[in-house]
Amino acid sequence: MTIVADLHIHTVASDGLLNPAEVVELAAQKRLKALAVTDHDTVAAVAEIMFFGKQAGIKVFSGIEFSTEYNDSEVHILGYCFDTRADTIRQLIRKLQESRFTRMEKMIAKLRSLGYSISLDEVLRQAGGAAPGRPHAARVLVEKGYFKTIREVFSALLEKGRPAYTERFKLTPQEAITAIRAAGGFASWAHPGLSGKKEFLADFINCGLQGIEVSHPEHTAAQEGLYRSLCKRYGLVVTGGSDFHGQNENNSHDLALHGLNEQELDAFSRLCRR
Repeated sequence: MTIVADLHIHTVASDGLLNPAEVVELAAQKRLKALAVTDHDTVAAVAEIMFFGKQAGIKVFSGIEFSTEYNDSEVHILGYCFDTRADTIRQLIRKLQESRFTRMEKMIAKLRSLGYSISLDEVLRQAGGAAPGRPHAARVLVEKGYFKTIREVFSALLEKGRPAYTERFKLTPQEAITAIRAAGGFASWAHPGLSGKKEFLADFINCGLQGIEVSHPEHTAAQEGLYRSLCKRYGLVVTGGSDFHGQNENNSHDLALHGLNEQELDAFSRLCRR
């Protein structure tokens, strides 16, 4: 399958390593026709990447990724083709970003109590103006030589159930989907194979979900087949992407290895126009 669109990309505005210009340059090298930046809880990079995308002849869709919780499972919701200036989106982003700072302060306190030398200023410098998240703290610990990779930090300290894990603000899928729809966009269930709870789908559809991320680096071929069939059964649009964070990121996924083919991009674009 020839990938022509990658709709799951992160930049320095959240926990990615490349800025919008660098992302577009790489997308042009990969001969992509379309992309979407889906930074965590922010649309700070959308306008800039749209500008560079237009110059490069690449269609850029607005996007965002929200982390939510449903029945004690972490569920990520992707939003596409919405008005980034809409009050519903802006208010939700403000609430989530404030919660990220509070969570990071608590996480750093736990790390320091465990004997790790780390400060909020160091994490904020690593975030580079973005709201701080676990990957930023992990990068500080790797740079200081405590661990070799970010994955090791998460496995030892930052995953749920590990000693420095701190609960985040619990946004629900319904709240995320409602905000996206109210801003004129549509919502897709990101990498559902990571939660393994396909029985959630009916509830999400009732909340207004309109898509499923079928193509993702963490999905097996069998899972892709399952989610593609569910899209067909329920009349949902197929979305997909590499979950790209940057070429130098530990265990990163390369841009454009996952995403949409020409036919899937046409269906996605039709829904966006509606």
